[in-house]
Amino acid sequence: MDIKDKIISTLFHALKPEYVRLEDDDGISGFVVSSQFEGMSTLDRQGKIEHALQNASLTQKDRRRVLMIAGLTPGEYESVGARIRVHQVREMTGGEIEVVLHGGHSDAEYVRGTLNSQKGVRTLDPNPVPGAPGVLMSLRAKGTPANPLTREKAIAILKKDSYIEVMPNA
Repeated sequence: MDIKDKIISTLFHALKPEYVRLEDDDGISGFVVSSQFEGMSTLDRQGKIEHALQNASLTQKDRRRVLMIAGLTPGEYESVGARIRVHQVREMTGGEIEVVLHGGHSDAEYVRGTLNSQKGVRTLDPNPVPGAPGVLMSLRAKGTPANPLTREKAIAILKKDSYIEVMPNA
């Protein structure tokens, strides 16, 4: 597990956020969206994030790589944040659905979690789309024989999530 994934896991465990988006570009930066931040000052939010990171199994070298992680309430994120864009949802052989999205690994893990939250749906680890311009990730999902996952059903699940935007031609 790389440093960014360790931090994401730590934040999910400590803060129970609705969404985490981190980038690793010569250091870790991004934001965490949690209703726990409601009514808190910016300084108190940072303290809560710092406390979570102090209790993580991060080395001093890892901790120095963290540049800035902002704490946002869901309402603040709604007014300023860009949602994860799902560009393609297509049926594959064997009853699998492939989802292609614009974003990094943490975005793909969020989409994966949204699909996995549905009864009988299981997903595979997300992977970068080889040769794609920008940052595109792909993941596959499948339902059960008794409850198959169709393209339409996957799109409906994704559209219900306020942090995901399914593009019109998906």
